[in-house]
Amino acid sequence: MSRHVSNDLKARARDLAGREGIPYSAALARLRAPSAGRSHPQPAEPAETFEYLFVRLPVPDLQDARPCESCLGTGREHAVLGSEHALLFIRSDGGRPDMGVEVACDICHGCGRAVHDPEGCGYPHTDPWREPGEDDEDDEDRAPVCLSCHGHKFNYVAAFPEGDDGPQAGIVTFIRMPCGCTEDEMTLIREVAV
Repeated sequence: MSRHVSNDLKARARDLAGREGIPYSAALARLRAPSAGRSHPQPAEPAETFEYLFVRLPVPDLQDARPCESCLGTGREHAVLGSEHALLFIRSDGGRPDMGVEVACDICHGCGRAVHDPEGCGYPHTDPWREPGEDDEDDEDRAPVCLSCHGHKFNYVAAFPEGDDGPQAGIVTFIRMPCGCTEDEMTLIREVAV
């Protein structure tokens, strides 16, 4: 039993066979294939993007101290695949994008130094670095600093990362939480989801 072939399909098969130098029967089979109904290639779906808010925080001023071997003096956790440094994402409310915050180095506790002076290095650590009321002495020649972060633009905050099964028991990570005084420095980052 033969299949009926319309004159239009025959003409298109002859044209395709002549253009591509293939047998008429192969051209006819290609035009009959289910995918042949699409005369133009389908456009690729747009890449999915991931948006988050981010504040670029300053790295510690090492003042000639030897840098931490783990974070190379940045005070931040190692870089991860495709990222400048490790980020922890905090869910936002009100439909805003999540906020990506830097994870502090576990070795130097965020100061970026390999050796720690017992008297203090002058840079905050993940341990409590200020007692209430222990603000710097008033200096009228100095520009006013934020009373929350003392001019560092962030505070260390303990975070408890979540895995696929919820919070990971016993794991505490310190993050460099941007201070409210950095609100004007917050930017929206768009990355292509992998």
